Amino acid sequence: MTTMEFRLVRTGPEYRAPHMRKTHVWTGTPPGCGEVELAYPQDANSLVHKLTARVTGESIPASAFHGLGFRGAPRMALMKLEADGHEARLRRRHLAVTEQGRALHIELSGRSYRYRVLGGRLRHELRREGAVVTMTRSEWRHPQNLSGVAQGEADALDLGLAILLEGVYTRNLTFGGALLSWPGRFLHRMSFLGHFMGG
Repeated sequence: MTTMEFRLVRTGPEYRAPHMRKTHVWTGTPPGCGEVELAYPQDANSLVHKLTARVTGESIPASAFHGLGFRGAPRMALMKLEADGHEARLRRRHLAVTEQGRALHIELSGRSYRYRVLGGRLRHELRREGAVVTMTRSEWRHPQNLSGVAQGEADALDLGLAILLEGVYTRNLTFGGALLSWPGRFLHRMSFLGHFMGG
């Protein structure tokens, strides 16, 4: 089985335009893929509730994840994922208890992926038939390093998706994380509804 290791390093927050949120950026050079950049939230006005994470690179297909914002990152509510010009079909079981049961399932370009947490909140696995990419964060929030291990027939699309999902708030992929974040998400949702109802 072919194994490839790579790492992205935080290059610091940036303000990319006036009245925009601070954008967090990581860059790295996975073998054979050229330079890659993960940035979030990107092009997000500070008054907008929906945020976007993006991956761009020399050989990595451009991809983006859109979702309602939570703690400065898009989360898996009203989510949309686009990669290489195609929109993915996304589904997950909100009421599942196990980490495997709560996994995010992604259908994209004829591929079926499963994205899940691996014990805790610092490691994530993106798996499809014949390929696995495991990502490890040095810390939970705004980590200094994002380390990856690609195994099997993992290609640029697999790496790009695995990197992109590190820019998404994914604690809800664990039952404990969902319970901890529920009060804040509930209040955020009520505030969001109140904004549109004139409250």
